[in-house]
Amino acid sequence: MVGCCCISSLICIALLAVAGICTWRFGPWYSSNNSNSQPSGTTSGQDLTALEGTTCPTCCNGLESNCNLPVNEVMFSMVHNAHSSARDGFFAPNNNQPLEAALVAGYRGLMLDSCMCDTSTLTQAGLEFAAEVLGISGGENGGSGETEKVYEVGFCHTYCNAGIRSPEKVFANIHRFLESNPNEVIIIDFEINDNSLPRLYTEIDSSPLVPHIYNPTTYPTINSTWPTLQQLIDSNTRLLLFAHGDGMQSCLSTNGDNCPEGIFYTYDFWAQTPIEDSTSCLSTNEEYKNTYSFFLMNHWKNTDLDLPSKLNAELLNGKEYLEERFGQCAEVGGRRPNIIAVDFWGRRR
Repeated sequence: MVGCCCISSLICIALLAVAGICTWRFGPWYSSNNSNSQPSGTTSGQDLTALEGTTCPTCCNGLESNCNLPVNEVMFSMVHNAHSSARDGFFAPNNNQPLEAALVAGYRGLMLDSCMCDTSTLTQAGLEFAAEVLGISGGENGGSGETEKVYEVGFCHTYCNAGIRSPEKVFANIHRFLESNPNEVIIIDFEINDNSLPRLYTEIDSSPLVPHIYNPTTYPTINSTWPTLQQLIDSNTRLLLFAHGDGMQSCLSTNGDNCPEGIFYTYDFWAQTPIEDSTSCLSTNEEYKNTYSFFLMNHWKNTDLDLPSKLNAELLNGKEYLEERFGQCAEVGGRRPNIIAVDFWGRRR
């Protein structure tokens, strides 16, 4: 009897949670005129030129000492699920402020998840969201109704209806930042979901970012020497694109033929620490860690309900915690990470 009560209680909690999400996301207060609603790109004009004229003209990513270093020997602070922010109206966001604000604050790495989202009515989308989460069908046609589904690529995390940003607006804003700050180099890592790679590539190829993308004539190898920040700045190819997930695979043996032009397969060149292990310096491919050009430290931890945690971020993003983990990686792990990914980038103790 106790077990049945517990199960019933959990089901009720789950139902209430989904009802709350749907009410929040699909209520009349969440309209296209809401400054936080998707996919408006509400931060399109937010301080993207703030660094213009304020950084030293001889610096590269903020320091003169970075200029002659290969890009894989420079530290990049990266925003995990950078598209997901409270400011952009996401449910259970990974960040308070949008990715544009993170660029202005000094972050030079962005993690973006692509997905295919149904652009039909919000009511229909809400029914599909509930059906996917709880297996509840919405009507005789399982919630399909009469509306023809039209899918478009967007940046979201797991569920389109928990928040989405327009790639067109995101790419336009990143371009504006690069144009306003000519001594800055940015890395983007795409996680491809829903077989969205062809549509995402179309968005990239039609964006103003193309002239800035680092696209060598020969696909790099494990032993390749990467260009220095100064070389990337001089050639104005200051945007490095990596991707993994649906449709991406290793391109090392094919000289890049398996990869879209200008996009590197992440795991051809990146080693990383285990996801959500905020103490380990081991790599998910430890045996070969030192042969990879980049070493990513996943420095974020969700709650027990697997939701982003501001409280954990306040601890993990603190100077003392970071210094301790970096020291441990150098002394025990044998290699310092050169990319660090965090949640709630503006929070720390």
